[in-house]
Amino acid sequence: GGQGTAQVALVRETGRAAGRDGDALEYTRWGNIAMTPDDVAPLAADGVTRLIVSPTTTDLAGQRDELSAFAERHGLG
Repeated sequence: GGQGTAQVALVRETGRAAGRDGDALEYTRWGNIAMTPDDVAPLAADGVTRLIVSPTTTDLAGQRDELSAFAERHGLG
């Protein structure tokens, strides 16, 4: 992993030192609706647990299609 891994480790360690469950940390980053599993893998390796992506269209059916394609591409749902 990259710098993110060290930062996540520090946050987890700091949480544990404060009596919290450091492993319960969730790490959210912005992503792109066109991301492939190969794009996501390095983020996951750095400890990212959630990506926020936005459709590129304002059309409701198009948004649903883009989000469904993203979910399918990443084995979600």
